[in-house]
Amino acid sequence: MRAVKILALTVACSVMAIGVSLFRASDASLVRLNSISPALAEPGHSDGEADIPSSPDPARPESAKSTPLPDFVPQPHALTRSDASGAAGEDPEGPPPTDSSSGPTDTAPADTTTGSVPPDDTASTPAADATTTGSVRTGIDISSKTRKVSITVEPIPGLTSPKTPVWPTFIGAKNLFGQAKKPAPMEARAIGSYSRGCLAGAVPLPIDGPAWQEMRLSRNRNWGHPQLIALVEKFAKDAQKLDGWPGLLVGDIAQPRGGPMITGHASHQIGLDADIWLTPMPNYRLSAKQRETKEATSMLDDTSLAVNTKVFTSKQVALIKRAASYPEVERIFVHPAIKKALCQAAGTDRTWLGKVRPWYGHYYHFHMRIKCPEGMTVCTPQPPPTGDDGCGKEVDQWLAKVIPAKGPPAPKPPGPPRAPRPPLMLAELPKECQAVLAAGPDAVKIPREALLTTAQVKKALAKAAAVNTALAKASTVAGSKASASDLAKSPALRPHLHKSATADPK
Repeated sequence: MRAVKILALTVACSVMAIGVSLFRASDASLVRLNSISPALAEPGHSDGEADIPSSPDPARPESAKSTPLPDFVPQPHALTRSDASGAAGEDPEGPPPTDSSSGPTDTAPADTTTGSVPPDDTASTPAADATTTGSVRTGIDISSKTRKVSITVEPIPGLTSPKTPVWPTFIGAKNLFGQAKKPAPMEARAIGSYSRGCLAGAVPLPIDGPAWQEMRLSRNRNWGHPQLIALVEKFAKDAQKLDGWPGLLVGDIAQPRGGPMITGHASHQIGLDADIWLTPMPNYRLSAKQRETKEATSMLDDTSLAVNTKVFTSKQVALIKRAASYPEVERIFVHPAIKKALCQAAGTDRTWLGKVRPWYGHYYHFHMRIKCPEGMTVCTPQPPPTGDDGCGKEVDQWLAKVIPAKGPPAPKPPGPPRAPRPPLMLAELPKECQAVLAAGPDAVKIPREALLTTAQVKKALAKAAAVNTALAKASTVAGSKASASDLAKSPALRPHLHKSATADPK
């Protein structure tokens, strides 16, 4: 019996020992579970997920402090990350950053606009660029500091303006003769016509004389045929001695080798034309600067249809009459209002008035032209004056032509682009003019492009006109309405259209 009690006691002790060990193991597992649960409840403290932003818990403000949002620092025309934000500033949805040191970066194509995101909120709104017509594709290249934006604008039918027409350029005769600084060392000849020719063996009018001063010296246009230069000097002395005119201010005559001018005149090409100011010469020598800047006095009143009697006096009438009295002079061009005043002041001697012709401009100077030198067959003459004084219906018709327009000019009617007027080409001048350009040590080089014929120039312009007309038709005029089918074809609107492009029946 005693043995049975001892056995039962031993079994009971063993069971208790096993229970105690099981209880201690269960308590250790609970401790480990309690240590893991805070980490699951607070992901902001995880070292492996520091770049994932989380919303702050209002009940636990300390959790908001532990996971700050990326710190962006606004700078001009860009959004730039601060150095303190580090990896937290990366855009998780953007492409990986590019390494600029590994090679050259891609540049935007010619038809794209590149820029950076503005620092304000308007960059994300559709109305931020109200002037752009078309859809915008943005490609964002994220570097370590700046977000670069590439914008491609696609035109929308009905809102695209036609492109500016592009026309071919030509080397005109004026570009060649404008390069000549010295005359051609040849026999003096006026070659061709007054508005289509050149000059060989030109001589200069001295810039200062006893009764004249040359103006606008920088133009180098004080050259002429020897007969014209001699007449200008004689005219200046006669007007001073016989008419009491203080002296001539002489304007443009011709270039060293004549020919077309880049600016100012259609004629004056063969050294037989000269401009004489209607402003009297001062009683002192003008400096080089004054000869460039001094303004000539207009002879017209405020209406531009009559002379101002305070400045256009009997002195100017006598000066023009003196110029017309020389037998070498064939034409004198003046403004129609000056011609009208001359008709009224001429008196009984009206024979000289037939040489005075009304023409546009010429309100501060008159244009004196002499006839072709006798026996010079290469000079093309003009028909001589008819003998009529031109003071009747003709001068009134000219005054009607020069009435100043009221208001701005009328807009040009719509239509296909019109080709510009081509320059006068060297091939349109007499053949001798090429020899004039090539003569002497100061010859002007003539490129092949300058030898194009009139037919070749017209053909090139016609081809360009066809291209420009096609481009104009392809581009709808700004402001016109496009049909729904046209809009449906536009790449700019395709992503935003429904499957059906028909109008709402309502």
